[in-house]
Amino acid sequence: MAEIVLTNTGLAAFLEASPQFRGPGTRRAAEAVLSLLALRGADRATGLPEPTPGLVRRLLVEDLPAFVCASPEELPAYPAVLRALAGRFDGAAPAVEEVIGEAAGDFERAMRDPGNLTWPRWYAQLLRADGTDPDDPAAVRAWLAGLDAPPVPDGVRRADLMGRTAVADVLLAEALTRAYVRDAEHPPATGPVLTDHDVAQGIGTVAAALLDRWTAAGLAEGLAGAYAHLAPGPDAFPHLVLADALLDEHLDYYGDPAEPLPPPEHATPGAPAPDAVADPEADADLLAAAVEDLAEQGAYGSEAAHLLYTLYQRGCSAESVARRAAEFEDWPVDPALEDAPVRVPPPASPAYTTPTAGELARLLGSPGVTDTDRARLDRPAHELAAVVDRLAGTGLVFRRGDAFGLTPRGGAAVRYLLAVRGVAVPDAAETAAWDAATLVAAAAGWSPAAAERVLRDWLTDRETVPGDADEGAWTELLGALGRVDAGTPDAAAVRALLGVLDLSRAPAGALRAALADPATGVRAEAALRSRGESVDPALVPPAARALAVLDGLPGKRGPLESRRTAFDAAAARWPGGSAALLAAMTAADPHASARVLGPLGLGPR
Repeated sequence: MAEIVLTNTGLAAFLEASPQFRGPGTRRAAEAVLSLLALRGADRATGLPEPTPGLVRRLLVEDLPAFVCASPEELPAYPAVLRALAGRFDGAAPAVEEVIGEAAGDFERAMRDPGNLTWPRWYAQLLRADGTDPDDPAAVRAWLAGLDAPPVPDGVRRADLMGRTAVADVLLAEALTRAYVRDAEHPPATGPVLTDHDVAQGIGTVAAALLDRWTAAGLAEGLAGAYAHLAPGPDAFPHLVLADALLDEHLDYYGDPAEPLPPPEHATPGAPAPDAVADPEADADLLAAAVEDLAEQGAYGSEAAHLLYTLYQRGCSAESVARRAAEFEDWPVDPALEDAPVRVPPPASPAYTTPTAGELARLLGSPGVTDTDRARLDRPAHELAAVVDRLAGTGLVFRRGDAFGLTPRGGAAVRYLLAVRGVAVPDAAETAAWDAATLVAAAAGWSPAAAERVLRDWLTDRETVPGDADEGAWTELLGALGRVDAGTPDAAAVRALLGVLDLSRAPAGALRAALADPATGVRAEAALRSRGESVDPALVPPAARALAVLDGLPGKRGPLESRRTAFDAAAARWPGGSAALLAAMTAADPHASARVLGPLGLGPR
């Protein structure tokens, strides 16, 4: 690779005046800092790039963690260069020092964070650890030649390194292009940072030369040439298309990749047992190929990614082909059954048979299902079963009778795909370590079955004696149900978690502590009374009783007539009648009151 040096960055003059930065590591710091400041448009009227607070902050927390490799011992050199440089400008030092102080922690965390590694930064870090001289191109090439496959840091996927590298490459190319254009449109007195000759060789060539200077000599050239297999690019990750589709599904459901999904079940009853060895990345490729093949096949072929996502979203519990086909065909399904797990039957004939009318009625929560209805659903159910069977051909999805789901390998593959795109996919150990507030906030967005399982496991994990409920854990959990999202539109979803808790297991002390909370008071009172314990009704606030009525009204898909009937019946027993009950509900939870009572024409008076 031709030797390329950014010109007119003031490096020679800076090193002449600052001999403490002439060593290999400190010189690299000076060269990177001055070059990046110049590329980002720092004023160079004095011959040196002026480090303004904004540029310094960007350099420390964005640019250096993207492009530069530095050992822990070398990290202090970068703020030191900035301080020395600021000292060359009247009045600049105090402002720069303030920014350095504010950003110092973020800078060190970003430089050490494995999530910020690129292929060049990672390999430069490894070869230093192996004792290879990063300034000796021949030694760097020999070190690369000794690698058989790309090693990856703990907790980081190859796709993560590839993605971060691609982003860093784009950012550096953009910075170089803008610097060239800026200097061409407004030629600085000190001269351009990039010559026409440099640019003629290609922005990518210039960028690679700079990365070699900032990571290890000859590294970028090697990874782009003879050792390209050690730094695979996007073509090596065909499953990322499926990962993007799963991310879109998650954003449709939750709007934020940071909203966590429930951990998979350890074992779905009746499902295939885990394989001894699994490679989630290779399995992700298998799923991606199957989904791509299905995209143009049949009415439901394009729903393959959606099926995979929803299976994981329900905690990897088994689903019903017929129920899912009914939903696709816009049949009414009882909201309480939409995400309910289904029983997995023993292995039998692989041919699909639509459940009987009676079984469909149970699955859908629609008592009036007839044989005629079953016949109408037969074609969609068989078409959906064919899609499931194509996915099952990968060994990552199973179908037994009407039940289908993710195998343990399939769950791991979908988890990998979601994680690659930054979706929060905790495992059981992570959710077990959460505090109650974090757990409750997450579980409010999960299916009742998944929430019940994870909450139960969380409480069990805190039992001091197996089978003996821990009062502190229950008190913490019930308290979180009253605090998390209180006063927001999500408060009702948090309160709904009370419906999946087995309060018969809760210690009496935790229940009595929950009596005064509007979110938990009525449920706690009922649990105590069911044990034959006396409870002073005055300990439960009126707001708790109003919320209990509100949350007990027929659900979102129930007929409005039944909701109005239930409200009128409760109002007849409420002191002050319907107006007082409506006011109490609105005061306790205005958001849920508007959602539930608004369609009835009821509002605050």
